[in-house]
Amino acid sequence: MDDFSDDLYLYDEKKIKKAVRRGKIKMIIITIFVSLVVFVILNIANLAISSHFSQKAFKHWDAFVRLSTPNGYISETVDSRGLLGGISNYEISKDFKIKSVVIEQKQYSFGLIPSVLISRSSGGNVGSTGEDWQFSYKENGWREMLFFHPNVPYKQYKDDKQLINGIQGDKVYEVALSFDQPYKPNEIFIQLPEMTWFWIDTYSSEQLNEFQKEAKENDWSSTFIREKDALGFSINTPYISIHDLEGEYKQFLDLLQMSISPDHQNAFNKMKDIKLEDIEILGVVVYGTKEELKEILENPNIKASSLGGVIENY
Repeated sequence: MDDFSDDLYLYDEKKIKKAVRRGKIKMIIITIFVSLVVFVILNIANLAISSHFSQKAFKHWDAFVRLSTPNGYISETVDSRGLLGGISNYEISKDFKIKSVVIEQKQYSFGLIPSVLISRSSGGNVGSTGEDWQFSYKENGWREMLFFHPNVPYKQYKDDKQLINGIQGDKVYEVALSFDQPYKPNEIFIQLPEMTWFWIDTYSSEQLNEFQKEAKENDWSSTFIREKDALGFSINTPYISIHDLEGEYKQFLDLLQMSISPDHQNAFNKMKDIKLEDIEILGVVVYGTKEELKEILENPNIKASSLGGVIENY
């Protein structure tokens, strides 16, 4: 009887151990399954959140590029996603009348937890000694164009007509032209080529006073408005009347409001109640061959000319 009880006890102990082992295996399987489900859900949520903020950031940065780079836009982005955010590597291209050209590559961060950007660069401005204009170069080697506000008495103005005439070959030139005074759209005094970018007066009185102070106190080689600080919009058809600018001006206001830059937001607050016919055009950026630009460059109402990009005419 005692032997039977011992056997029964051992049998029950084995069953218990077996049940416990099955329970542990089941718990491990459930834990793994739940972990996989949570992992998939979290990844989908992270992807959805990152994609949302990536698209939102793209719209803000593309608006910034379109405003501050004449005929520029973000042509490609490649995202590196992290936790609830990431980094977007993007290319800036420029419409250059006959084709588009990639001019720079940059980065921006996005998301609820934006990735930290670490950037290193070297080099500097040309003409830092004051013997030449202190302009900068884009990554593809093009000069950044210089602009001169008509209401600022500069000590010297950029004049690139001889430089353009001295370049050999059949090429298309990008040239920033600063006017001798602000003009309303119906007062434009030159026949503009097919593609034109209009430099709009978006500056506050405080900014204008600062420009005037800089021009008075600083060396002539460093007193101008850099390309990124000249805001405007373009048309891809010949300019015939003010009606050619209606859609582009509305888009210009939308981009000012959408841009990542606080300066662009301030510009929107100034421009939002100004009608198209009342805007002031301070200059233009034109594209063409030497022959196409010759008459425009010689116009006495052009106060300054600054060469930007140059491409082969094919």
